[in-house]
Amino acid sequence: MEKEELVRQIIEISAKTAISVIPIGGTLITEIWNAVKDNAIQKRLNDFHNKVEEKLHTLESSLEEVGTNEAFTTAMLWATEIAIKTEQEKKREYLANAVYNSLKVGIDENIQVIFMDMISKYSVWHIQILEYFRDPKKKVTNKYDDSMGTPIMCLLEAYPELRPNASLVNKIISDLYADGLLSTANMNTVMTAQGKLSSRTTDLGNQFIDYLTIKTI
Repeated sequence: MEKEELVRQIIEISAKTAISVIPIGGTLITEIWNAVKDNAIQKRLNDFHNKVEEKLHTLESSLEEVGTNEAFTTAMLWATEIAIKTEQEKKREYLANAVYNSLKVGIDENIQVIFMDMISKYSVWHIQILEYFRDPKKKVTNKYDDSMGTPIMCLLEAYPELRPNASLVNKIISDLYADGLLSTANMNTVMTAQGKLSSRTTDLGNQFIDYLTIKTI
């Protein structure tokens, strides 16, 4: 048997070993941590790096320009740490966009650190709901309905999968408002047809969305 094949089989057998037969006292947690590093963490890191590469490949910048860019360095360090902590591929996509924009657009480090902290604690739903409230008419199919209604009703029309999770939606809206990204936390007020589809993001909220989005021409 070839050495490489033997090593592969040993690794495969080790990976399938039942947790119950591994001794406790440090050995068990060490083996579990090694399995996590070799599988989930590495896969997440590879996925994030691939996403960053795809975006940076469109730039004309030299390696030196990229390597010495302080905003890029800050973004890459923060984003890498966050990327390996999330199983949400869409969130890693947002992080890759942020890394790209740190080079392409340029951003004050203080704001960048604040935004990265927000990305770290937010779910993908936080970001998608914020994007929705920037321009609700983009997502609502019945945008020409002239009846009165509430902003939250329109949000749930755009994302019907959120309807069973009213408490989750209210928590997310509260988070976004507390961080200064939404102009109001009350999305249950009955309004005119125009009012219920009005933008409710702040200037900071719009900056945050732009930071996580790559604009296409």
